[in-house]
Amino acid sequence: MFRALVRRKVAAVALLALLGVAGAPAFPAPAPDLDGWLRAAQLGPYAEPRFDEAALYEKARREGSVTVYSYSSRIAVVARTFEQRYPGIRVDWSDLDGAEILTKVAAEQRARNYLADVIFLIGMPELVHVLAPRGFVVNYVPPDLVPKIPRRYREPFLSHQLNFRVLYYNPEAGSTPPVDNLWDLTQPEWKGRVLFPDPLKLPEFLAYLVMVTVRHEEMARAYRAKYGELRLSPGVENAGYEWIRRLLQNGVVITSSADAVIQSVGRPGQARPPVGISAWSLMRLKERNPALQVEVALRVDPVAAVADRAVIAIPAFAPHPAAAKLFIRWLMGDDKGGGGFAPYHIVGHLPARADVPPPRGMPLPHQLRFWDPDHNAIWAQSAKVRDFWIRHLR
Repeated sequence: MFRALVRRKVAAVALLALLGVAGAPAFPAPAPDLDGWLRAAQLGPYAEPRFDEAALYEKARREGSVTVYSYSSRIAVVARTFEQRYPGIRVDWSDLDGAEILTKVAAEQRARNYLADVIFLIGMPELVHVLAPRGFVVNYVPPDLVPKIPRRYREPFLSHQLNFRVLYYNPEAGSTPPVDNLWDLTQPEWKGRVLFPDPLKLPEFLAYLVMVTVRHEEMARAYRAKYGELRLSPGVENAGYEWIRRLLQNGVVITSSADAVIQSVGRPGQARPPVGISAWSLMRLKERNPALQVEVALRVDPVAAVADRAVIAIPAFAPHPAAAKLFIRWLMGDDKGGGGFAPYHIVGHLPARADVPPPRGMPLPHQLRFWDPDHNAIWAQSAKVRDFWIRHLR
């Protein structure tokens, strides 16, 4: 689990070091032959206006294989079903964490040793701010899916599904969630009983904190609605940072993994069980261990869930562009959540496709109070939020 999590800031540092960037990046121009490759591959401004599966399959079959770098081990299932659907095309896949994917693609591009055809990861900020300006990656949206995917999930890179960080509780302590406001977690009754994965190790949770600071006005309104006027501590600039400071002051328990939150909250037989923030998709741990007592609190002010996105891109000069496009189309699945999307059609994920129903047990998107990620803010403010967290650790 830990290995599969994207180390955003590690990735950023490694990428900038690899690319020889110090301070503000001075982006080199894309390779001069990039336009010719885009034209030949029918990508970018030269993309086909319609999806012709049979014609694309014929081209892909002549290419013979497709190489995929994925953040998720479930890509093995996608690869197997793809090979069954499209005989004659071999899928060479690698299960890598996000930092490895990003630095590997950057190294291949600089060396002009083009190996990858598809990358699948949680790492939109790095794609947008580091790889894309250098012409190292290109977006591809299957033409038949354009009307079925909202623009915000088609651009700047294709989103596959949304992942969520949510608040877990133990229902043995009561049939209703014991918390209905994020500010409750800063109150004395929860001192030392709130679990949060280490944001210095797990970037998804640093991104959660960034979004709390970005949506500070909503945080302030949520406080006023339950507790009255909010007084910021000296030197704290807004309600989001104040929530982080008070959470730390209240003895938040920092865990080394997201799984550890589920295991601790869900341990049966606790007189005063903790609550904790973790990945919604980890509800699948209950299937492996039915004794776990965990549920998700969905009526929390100002927000029940903070989202992140798994995204897809094609590296520039991919050697098998037709197979890459066909694989991406398979990965996006059908309108029932089947095909290549099936391994991801589980509780804790929502498909980017608007025509695909949520997995059983998931609310409809309009019924779920969540914050979409602000990738520009996550890129720009992660270091500041990280430093604030470190300064206020007890």
